[in-house]
Amino acid sequence: MSKRKFSLLRRRAEFNSHYTVLDIGTEFVKALIVKREEDNGIVIGASRVRQQLTDMQGGAVADIQSVIDNCDRALTEAEDMCEVVPGQAVMGIAGEQVRGFSTTMSMPRPQPQARITQADLASALQAVQRRALKEAVRQMSHELGVAEVNVKLVHSAITSVRIDGYAVSNPVDFQGNVVDVTVFNTFAPLHHIGALQTIAQELDLEVVATVAEPYALARGCNSEDIEERGAIFIDVGGGTTDIALVRNGGIEATRMFALGGRSFTKRLAGELQISMGEAERYKLSHGEGRLAPEQGALARQALTPTAEVLAQGVCLTLEELAGGTPLPTSVFLAGGGAALPEVAEQLSALDWAHTLPMAHAPAVRVLGPEDVHRVFDSTGLLVGSQDVTPMGLAHHAISLEDEADQPLGGLMRRVLKTMKV
Repeated sequence: MSKRKFSLLRRRAEFNSHYTVLDIGTEFVKALIVKREEDNGIVIGASRVRQQLTDMQGGAVADIQSVIDNCDRALTEAEDMCEVVPGQAVMGIAGEQVRGFSTTMSMPRPQPQARITQADLASALQAVQRRALKEAVRQMSHELGVAEVNVKLVHSAITSVRIDGYAVSNPVDFQGNVVDVTVFNTFAPLHHIGALQTIAQELDLEVVATVAEPYALARGCNSEDIEERGAIFIDVGGGTTDIALVRNGGIEATRMFALGGRSFTKRLAGELQISMGEAERYKLSHGEGRLAPEQGALARQALTPTAEVLAQGVCLTLEELAGGTPLPTSVFLAGGGAALPEVAEQLSALDWAHTLPMAHAPAVRVLGPEDVHRVFDSTGLLVGSQDVTPMGLAHHAISLEDEADQPLGGLMRRVLKTMKV
């Protein structure tokens, strides 16, 4: 039995108020220990462990055992910092094959005078989930070029319920002609989910939630203004760029494509004829503004073409997500790649209003840890845009208790258990 297991057993009394957050990225495994205090989360332990080039591919696990070793190191360092081993864990999921989207279903009521019951809602949710699963299989099968792919549900949340157009938080006992239910679901291929489950089992983690990272990012940085006006969240990670669209008062869709920080590193290594390790250090120094002017000019010249390709990828993805209806004009950047000035510059340089349904060019802003609501860092280690996503996962962790107390959340869990999705 490992050292981590012994520590975990000794501290069973602290399980309910502490969470482990595990962000398995292409470049780094990031682990946080979060303590819930009333409505807030306090990060009391944090660690980052670099992954090898062959550990991850396109945001997905490529070498399970190596990733397990990296996760174990990161978790042990974070736990040793605060001398706490939580009993509950939240894991992030990313990768180009992960799909998140909202599904809305309108349910006409033959007897509008009758009060809405939980059974009515359960029937509506089952219909929504069947439609969402069918759409996920269709999307992934088309993209992978196979007849049918084995798709698994990662995470599900009711984002909106309306009765005859009127938004309600709990429709039970209301009357009305039509009930509109909107559910946000995240799906991933079986092999992707299976790899994460194996990692969790080997690390003795009791996973209470697995959540798409762009969803956690958008939700953690959400505000009343963003809900009203909408926003686009872009997380430039090591292997993928993840996009979340917030529109019409909720998170509408997430998409990911395989271009991230590692592509910038490879570009630098090729242009400057240096090793990948040297190129990574050069890139980080450039992002932090620590290079001499002539070195910074070389980095800018090398990185701008890749940043332009990334911006075009964002544009194409948003064109798909827009569906011909207006997009928000606020763009927020997160992830290690967001520290490169060329990324924001090339996004700002896009002719947004000409190529996308936007009223005008958006404002582009890089997020920091202070932008994540209700999560505060006591370690002093979370300082940059690369730390925003794991803090978004921490926000999701401390929100689980709130969701458990909501009647619709409990109903959703019962429906999913019945459907065995």
